[in-house]
Amino acid sequence: MIREITKYPTTPSLEFGTDVRHFDETLLSLIQDLKDTMEAHNLKALAAFQIGSSLAVIVIKKDNGDFLELINPRVLKKEGNVTPIETTAYFGTLSAQTSRYEKIKLVYEDREAKPQFLEVDGDLSILIQRKMDYLYGSNFRMRLSPDEQKLFDAKLEFGTDAIMKNDCPTVFKRDRILQIFKYIFVTALATTFVKFFVSSQIIDTINLIENYTVGFLLLLIVVYFFYAQYEGKEYKQCTSCQIGNIIGTSVVMLVKVSVLFFVNFLI
Repeated sequence: MIREITKYPTTPSLEFGTDVRHFDETLLSLIQDLKDTMEAHNLKALAAFQIGSSLAVIVIKKDNGDFLELINPRVLKKEGNVTPIETTAYFGTLSAQTSRYEKIKLVYEDREAKPQFLEVDGDLSILIQRKMDYLYGSNFRMRLSPDEQKLFDAKLEFGTDAIMKNDCPTVFKRDRILQIFKYIFVTALATTFVKFFVSSQIIDTINLIENYTVGFLLLLIVVYFFYAQYEGKEYKQCTSCQIGNIIGTSVVMLVKVSVLFFVNFLI
């Protein structure tokens, strides 16, 4: 049976990871549910926690299509260190750079309660370690460095994996919109005073052009306001100051457009 996958913010706890004591139909049903859910969501592995069970069971789909069933797994030996980029169904599409052992040796039980040993490295080692986190009331966020945790928390807050850093830069891409606004505004304002030195026919043409210019400047303000907020999501540490700056800058731009409109209207 396909089960719903448990996702953040549901928190793993020590209530999960309970050792399997009864190797019966209930266990076999759980294992089958894990397989069905993996197939339905095209996943390589699932821990029982991820479908709402407290038992210490992990199912992994190998490259050849066979399933590896790990019941009550324990790590006996660890070697080396790696820092892979990981994703997990628990956090949706969000990724983070974790810290793992390169090679591990496991002891576990199969569905007949017989002890088995497994020594793995590479991607399979990382995958097993990630799923075992759930058996101990944890998840891969606990494997992150302090800086990586801050970055990942920003991804969680805004629900996007596009955030690449937390430092607040001094120059943003949205500043280009401000430069375009500035050049058009100054040009339009200067053109307004040209009306004192030209014929009435030319003045009518200038008025028409400036009406379109005011409309375009208003459009630029709208584009700036929404793009600035989108761009600001990449930088968690300065989110509050950015919001105030974006609003303030937009208000100033609106005031400038209003001034241009009234000057154009009066002249």
